[in-house]
Amino acid sequence: MPLTQRHTDYHCHILPGLDDGPSDMNVSLEMAHLFASAGYHEVYCTPHAIKGMFDASTEDVLQVRNSLQQKLEKNGIAIKLLVGREYYLDEFLLNLIQQPMLLEGTTCIMIEIPANTSVDLVKETLFAVKRRGYTPLIAHPERCQLLEMPDHPPHSRGRFKRWLSGGAEQNIDTEPGNDLLHYLKLLGCQFQANLGSINGQYGNRVKASALNFQKNGIYTHSGTDAHSPESLKTILGIT
Repeated sequence: MPLTQRHTDYHCHILPGLDDGPSDMNVSLEMAHLFASAGYHEVYCTPHAIKGMFDASTEDVLQVRNSLQQKLEKNGIAIKLLVGREYYLDEFLLNLIQQPMLLEGTTCIMIEIPANTSVDLVKETLFAVKRRGYTPLIAHPERCQLLEMPDHPPHSRGRFKRWLSGGAEQNIDTEPGNDLLHYLKLLGCQFQANLGSINGQYGNRVKASALNFQKNGIYTHSGTDAHSPESLKTILGIT
């Protein structure tokens, strides 16, 4: 996936008043104008979904998206807004996604993996998500230390069990490197690059990790993960 092909942003906090993104509609309009000037056609609105912190309902997200889309059309900004959520992987996630908001038009559910969670919880949760018929799309994996790929992976292999239909088990060998990352790849997860990571916005360690993901063909989607006009200008290189 060429990260320079800027037509669709799959991860953006452009909707106002729902999370730590814009506080009002005018700020969202400014972000949309920046997207249009950079050549984007579509933006996925993916507000955070974290129990007890960002609890906007599906109806809230759709209502705010529709209001912003009407504002864009009124102001002649040719950006199509699509909806989704950025779900936080914790012990509450599986209950939270009884009726998840998928990335519109896809089977993908965007999930953020916190660095302080356990490998077992990640595996068990994403396996359950996959069993429900959804495709986990891992948000900015380069920022999660659990998924870091070494530049020179050790010459060793890991093993894990995959549960097949009917409850049968199958042992799978992973390639050298990060066993969790290979598990998620074989599970069928997809991976979203943050353009700001590639540009060094999150520091040298994250940039190196992002370039490693890109070199190894891990990424399937890209996005800005922008929360404000200022952050979007930095990500897109707009002065």
